[in-house]
Amino acid sequence: MIDENTSSFDRRPGVPDVKKGWSRFSIIWLVPLVALIIGGWLLWRDIVSKGPEISVTFQTADGISAGKTAVRYRDVDVGQVIGINLAEDLDHVRLTIRMNADFSEYLTKNTRFWVVRPRVTVRGITGLDTIVSGAYIEVVPDKTGERERSFVGEEEPQLVHDDEDGTRFVLKAEELGSLGTGTPVLLRGIEVGEVLETELDENADGVSIPVFIRKPFDALVKRDTRFWDSSGIALDLNADGLSVRAQSVRSVLAGGINFYTPDVSVNEDQAPAETIFRLHSSLEKAELLAQGYSQKYILYFDSSVRGLSRGAPVDFNGIRVGTVESVDLEYVVSQRSFRVPVVVTIEPERVQLVGANVGDLDPEATVKTLVADGLRARLKTGSFITGQLFVDLSMNPVSPARYLGDRNGNIPELPTLPQKLDEIANSLTSLLEKVETFPLEEIGIRLLGTVEGMENIVTSPALTQGMTSLQQAAAGISSLVDNLDSSVLPATQTALDAAREALGGVRDVTSPSSPVRYNLEQALKELSATARSLRDLTEFLEQNPSALILGKSGPKEDE
Repeated sequence: MIDENTSSFDRRPGVPDVKKGWSRFSIIWLVPLVALIIGGWLLWRDIVSKGPEISVTFQTADGISAGKTAVRYRDVDVGQVIGINLAEDLDHVRLTIRMNADFSEYLTKNTRFWVVRPRVTVRGITGLDTIVSGAYIEVVPDKTGERERSFVGEEEPQLVHDDEDGTRFVLKAEELGSLGTGTPVLLRGIEVGEVLETELDENADGVSIPVFIRKPFDALVKRDTRFWDSSGIALDLNADGLSVRAQSVRSVLAGGINFYTPDVSVNEDQAPAETIFRLHSSLEKAELLAQGYSQKYILYFDSSVRGLSRGAPVDFNGIRVGTVESVDLEYVVSQRSFRVPVVVTIEPERVQLVGANVGDLDPEATVKTLVADGLRARLKTGSFITGQLFVDLSMNPVSPARYLGDRNGNIPELPTLPQKLDEIANSLTSLLEKVETFPLEEIGIRLLGTVEGMENIVTSPALTQGMTSLQQAAAGISSLVDNLDSSVLPATQTALDAAREALGGVRDVTSPSSPVRYNLEQALKELSATARSLRDLTEFLEQNPSALILGKSGPKEDE
């Protein structure tokens, strides 16, 4: 610096005045510095906020576009498709998806993806909003499994519910029928749930049908609850005849599942989630005892069992107590004959006990006692229109026990009786055999002789003479009747006319306006007055007998 006291003559010409420090920093350098800071902050934010990349495979990429198709959960974007590539085997497509960072902990093996497009299903038309906005990928997160970055997408939308809204159960059936994802679960005709999905069992011997039942109806599902398929229109042709059943219009078109709980199990606890139930094919099958004691018996018949099929009822006095399990055919080589073994299941718990509990009696011992008392099995026709047969159990103490089997099998045998038609046929055969032993020729000869004797009697002269006499007697009776008509009847008519005239005169005399009746009534009145005077006189004489001599005293004179 130049001292202020130094004169201007001491200064050196041409030497610049240099200032040192922050005074030389230009403000223009702040612009790139701020830009650098903002860019770094944005880069750091992008790195920190960027979520993981995952791959999801689908059969096709229809409606999906890289950089446009979003991944949504509850209609909130949680990711975006950033790449679409074909798989190495060209069998499917692989989508590369950038997920949000806050969604990374929900990407586990149980997380599910599917593409939402317009679809027509049993639940109706879905995904109509994608016609305008385009298809998107729906994701259902899950935190229970292990972390995963590669997924296989579902080809059909899945029904996923919150466990707090209801309970999930599993139904087992032999065949799926018309059931599918979204099929309603009904209770007394009201929809209370739906089918989540359908899948084939591992050993391919049945199907599993997970269902979801909403609150508070899930509390009505007990361990003894019965489920049955009520899809479409059910036509049942059995021993009871033809029956037609149908539920709501939706269940007719799209199928439906019904359920109910027996009264004895209503107060039990709710069945836990994932409980497995059997799906019955009809209400009648569901009403059969799913649990409890049951005993199999075998019946043998030697006649036709056409019309008897598996599932036919076993009745006792018209009440169902069991079911036919199988109907087979056997050939007994030693006897050179055929027989039909019928295996039935008897359910003793269908019979209510009076004076004892179920556990107090031995069912096998009870059946043996009933057989000794006359319990027999017989085939009967349930419907003459359909020809369906059923097994009827009844007490026939007079009929002996008939066993057609060897009674050495694992299944106990019940005695049987032939059908009514067979009994009638046997009776007719026995009758014909007895008729064949009759001496028909001798009877015919005697009958011919009797006819000849009757002919001789009819043509004999005595019978002819008797008929002539009878005709003469008839002619005499006819003449007598004619005389009665010509003489007796007119005289009778004259007498009746005279009696009628006499009765008319009596009626005239006795009428209220007749003079004779008036005079008679006046005479009777005078007779009545005379009788009263005589009665008064008699009473006076009884009290004053001296009056006959002295006379009746007059009134005393005043003194």
